[in-house]
Amino acid sequence: MIQIFNFHVLQRLILVVATVFTLVTSPYQAIASERRPVIPANGQPILSGNMHGSEWMAASKDSKQAYCEEAFAAFRGSAAQSYIISHNIQSLSPEGLCDRMDQYYSLEEYADDRLGSAAAIAPILFADTPLGTKYETK
Repeated sequence: MIQIFNFHVLQRLILVVATVFTLVTSPYQAIASERRPVIPANGQPILSGNMHGSEWMAASKDSKQAYCEEAFAAFRGSAAQSYIISHNIQSLSPEGLCDRMDQYYSLEEYADDRLGSAAAIAPILFADTPLGTKYETK
């Protein structure tokens, strides 16, 4: 009887310790919707998903790369990317995402689209085009 009582006391003690530990550490864990911008080098401006294509085209390479690293991490963390079977999308890198966004914004009709939309659409839209492709509009 005493062994059963000791087991239940130990079990509850472990449960309380685990609960307290979870409550203490949870404010420090990242939340999926929390934005943690990557600061580009040399004090360049920070791009965000609400900016438009004109800001993207005018931004420095450092600012673009910092945005692409953040957008790439969000893309890899999304459930949608696991459904994409294209090798060109599965092997995408932050640099490749920047190139796809450059391709996207080289088309004049997309200049007013937000960066967040372009980061989601461009890798799929230009999955089969060679890196470095730019489109000239007349």
